Amino acid sequence: MELNESQKLSSQREALFDAAIKHALYNNVLKTNGHIVFGRGSDNAKILFVGEAPGFSENENGKPFVGRSGKLLEEWVKELGLQSADYAVMNVVPIIPLGEEGKIRPPTPEEINYFLPITMKMVKAINPEVIVLLGKSAARGFGKESMHTGETTEFEGKKMFFIYHPAYYLRNGRKGLEDLTNLKKLLQKENQQKQQTKLGSF
Repeated sequence: MELNESQKLSSQREALFDAAIKHALYNNVLKTNGHIVFGRGSDNAKILFVGEAPGFSENENGKPFVGRSGKLLEEWVKELGLQSADYAVMNVVPIIPLGEEGKIRPPTPEEINYFLPITMKMVKAINPEVIVLLGKSAARGFGKESMHTGETTEFEGKKMFFIYHPAYYLRNGRKGLEDLTNLKKLLQKENQQKQQTKLGSF
């Protein structure tokens, strides 16, 4: 079921909106007539993509990764052979972070930490097999900011993969498909292990 409609995540959704309204960043939502951004995708996702914070398109639509970065992320999803039921997308900060002159800025460590308890509850509720960190701000929330592109590690028994945020590749005129190689291998390995487990149960 879609994250925004999921009963499984209803308490996390309520807690996130409650916390967001109390944070100073919420002024950005009011100023721009925007939205608090929860997440999108399957509540039983095998792969969870975690970004940093909403941009202008996301703030306007109330969903993560619906602008240019979202289009590139969808290309990655196709490259990985994922179906809509296989993945979900969320951010470590659910409110657009604006700096001086109303320009987008990265969320601060304090802003990430403020929402971190709810972020972790969302991750546990979705219970993915693999968490894909999209950029350093996302990695910071999980204490993994020293990871490099293409690197895999473990987090509370789950596989974790790091790749630069799609916006990074767009700024550099690239698509980043070559940096998905290790993630492809990881997903293939996970699928093989599941098939072996199924065969072993007969």
